[in-house]
Amino acid sequence: MRFTFWKWEGAGNEFILCDGRSMATIPTAEETTLWCDRQAGIGADGLILFQPLTKLDDVGCAEGWSMDYLNADGSRSFCANGSRALFAFLRQRGWMGDEGWLRACDGDHAVRWDHALGLPSVQLMPVEIPVQTASLSAEGIEAWRAETGSPHHLEWIAADTLDTLDVHACGSAIRCHATYAPAGINVNFIEQRLGDDSTQLRMRTYERGVEAETRGCGTGATAAALADHTRRGGALHRTIKMDGGDLVVRFDAPKESVYRLVWLTGPAKQWFKGIWEGAGWVQLMLLLLLGVQNSAQGQSASLPWTNQAEVSVLTASPGADLYSAWGHTAMRVYDPGHVPPLDVVYNYGTFVFDEGFYGRFLKGRLNYRLSRSEYGSFQQDYLRTGRAIMEQKLELEAADVQTVVAYLDWNYLPENRVYPYLFFSDNCSSRVLTVLEAAWGDRWDAGCLLDPAVGVTYRDAIRPYIQGDPWVESGIDFILGPRSDRVMQPCGSSFLPDGLMAQLPLGTLDGQPVTGAAKELIPRQRLWFRTVSLAFLWQPLIWAFLVGFWTLLWAIRRLLQLRKGSIIPTWELRLGKCIQVPAAILGWLLLVMWGYTDHQDTWANWNLIWTSPLLPFLWFKRWLNAPWRQWIWVFLVASIPLFLMALYLVPQCVSLSSVVLAWAVWLSLDPWKVISRMKILMVPANRK
Repeated sequence: MRFTFWKWEGAGNEFILCDGRSMATIPTAEETTLWCDRQAGIGADGLILFQPLTKLDDVGCAEGWSMDYLNADGSRSFCANGSRALFAFLRQRGWMGDEGWLRACDGDHAVRWDHALGLPSVQLMPVEIPVQTASLSAEGIEAWRAETGSPHHLEWIAADTLDTLDVHACGSAIRCHATYAPAGINVNFIEQRLGDDSTQLRMRTYERGVEAETRGCGTGATAAALADHTRRGGALHRTIKMDGGDLVVRFDAPKESVYRLVWLTGPAKQWFKGIWEGAGWVQLMLLLLLGVQNSAQGQSASLPWTNQAEVSVLTASPGADLYSAWGHTAMRVYDPGHVPPLDVVYNYGTFVFDEGFYGRFLKGRLNYRLSRSEYGSFQQDYLRTGRAIMEQKLELEAADVQTVVAYLDWNYLPENRVYPYLFFSDNCSSRVLTVLEAAWGDRWDAGCLLDPAVGVTYRDAIRPYIQGDPWVESGIDFILGPRSDRVMQPCGSSFLPDGLMAQLPLGTLDGQPVTGAAKELIPRQRLWFRTVSLAFLWQPLIWAFLVGFWTLLWAIRRLLQLRKGSIIPTWELRLGKCIQVPAAILGWLLLVMWGYTDHQDTWANWNLIWTSPLLPFLWFKRWLNAPWRQWIWVFLVASIPLFLMALYLVPQCVSLSSVVLAWAVWLSLDPWKVISRMKILMVPANRK
């Protein structure tokens, strides 16, 4: 397994931090043990897998993150120092603010930055008052037991004996003692030297799971602080001095035998960042930090690219969800000039969720933005959903790569990254051609005249992506207006990721091709196009015919009753004309899309003829004899069949389902009455 990791320390405990979004699988106990091994692996007390639980903002910041802590033996537990180190790491990268929360195996823990001490803090779960127990070592004076997310046995020993104590031998004996079998327990040895501050304790720990002495232990320090307060009372805080650093524990006085608002504060720092290369070793150090820094790396625009940087275009296959049905495009910059290499994805397909988002969406003024993330995180989304990723590497000179990367970094600046999204002309896919043209100017020829999709309409271009879902296909066919039936201009097919992937090999820089066929990075685990399994009777066309047949039967019944001179009950009229209600609703929808929104591809929709917003004016009895109502009825009765019989002249594709429903609407209007109604309407005019 190949993955990127960060090595962090929290008050003497060492941790391997891995972004769970970039891990194809959860590590096994054997893998965790190998990675934590200080001889054959990276070396650490435990492994922390993290990933966001709440919505990410524009720079990848989230309020809540999951924290899966694995001890060196692969067992799971809560780790207080690990949670502080993870919080400091997330805050350093700009992925979390000064406050937030982490979800560990024992529940959710608040984290915050202690500005007074300049250190990260974590709140532990409520802790029951520690209980005194039998001492299990010859050096012990008294012993206590506490559960602070992990179980701890605490041995108070004589002053000035802690430094010479054989912690490994004494600790392992207690950890495996029958009292704590079979799970075992963490063991802490504590002394309070004469003359020391009464709130200061010195401690050494034998840690379960690590099976050795560790230089620090956050839950152990908390257990020691609360046990000492239970023993002696006094101030509601303790400082626990360990070889790895000092930890400060603050808490409220216990109520109902429980300590609450227990906060642990202490140092945390990054040692280095590296890449684990499968069965091999670890690439060398990239970054060494001597302490926690409050940098906002995630918000900076420029990255330290070298002349070895490479640019490629990534094409993802369509997804199962409708919003991902067209596939996706992004640009990747890989720079092996760093150790480990920088591997970043620039993604123009990110929503801007801010105030007024839904209003802009309905009006057709949706904003997208350029985001930036590590390739591992990008890849994980597609691994999880079984979608393919294809890569087209751009064969470029170093200077040309730097020009593209410089433009991407400029475009990523906060003032430049947002753009108005247009499905057919300006989206995550078509933006790639915009980037290349902006970077290289007249040197770049996209090969548009060779576009293999010349002569195809926009509607036909998207049809393969929706025909696997008949209801979506019918809905989109209905709502798209005549602009969607325009023939695409050269390079117009690049609004689709697949179209761009086919277009790029035709492009040239200074007359030379820049890329070839795409290389498969992740194989697809599902059909390329989105498909939905529907039973035959649930097909929209079947339902359209059923509605049409229903309306036809009631129309015939009304015609027969009319010839007999029978009075038709109101309920029969409503049953036979109920098609007019959804037709009118759809008509008003199309009218709003035309007059109120910027969705130009839905404007001037010819389906307005049969889903007419005028239909509701025919429903009320008080307007029954009004001349204007009669003229509306005559107009609808005449226009619908004319529209349907002249479809070949209409500059818009009308689906068979819409045709069937349009005939149903026409039948519901009782068109056989048109001659008698026209006579009535023309009488006043003749008399004049």
